Amino acid sequence: MTTRHMAIAMALGDHLKALAIAGGRVDMNRVRSLSSNKDSAVVVRLARAASQEASMLGGRTSWSTLIDIECYGRDGANDVPGAVADLVLEQVFDALAAGPDLGYGVMDIEPLAGDTLAWDFDQLDNSVACVTARFVVKHQTNGRTLKL
Repeated sequence: MTTRHMAIAMALGDHLKALAIAGGRVDMNRVRSLSSNKDSAVVVRLARAASQEASMLGGRTSWSTLIDIECYGRDGANDVPGAVADLVLEQVFDALAAGPDLGYGVMDIEPLAGDTLAWDFDQLDNSVACVTARFVVKHQTNGRTLKL
């Protein structure tokens, strides 16, 4: 058994993998994100969640779960730094724009307002960049549990 939050993050990763985002290289909560022989990858990472209990005893708890999606790209010698990561980012946004049906009580997936994107360039490998996209997944669980 797993929490609803982990199940949703895994379903989101499976959705991106099924669409062959970054060539299907989509991992969950991975620390080492991009192998030296790969040019792109995606990491789906649980960040945090805020709950709001129902006003009626035994009612469903509403959640806003923050999921970070890290989009990695290794650029060629003649590429603008960050160009490959930018393409992966665009694919991720396109994949989530249609509002995929992930099940698990998911009602909505939307970019995090105010702090949606962050860029990072690797100092040890000047050809690797990462763009982190932050999404809020709205979902519910039964009562005061982490299950649907």
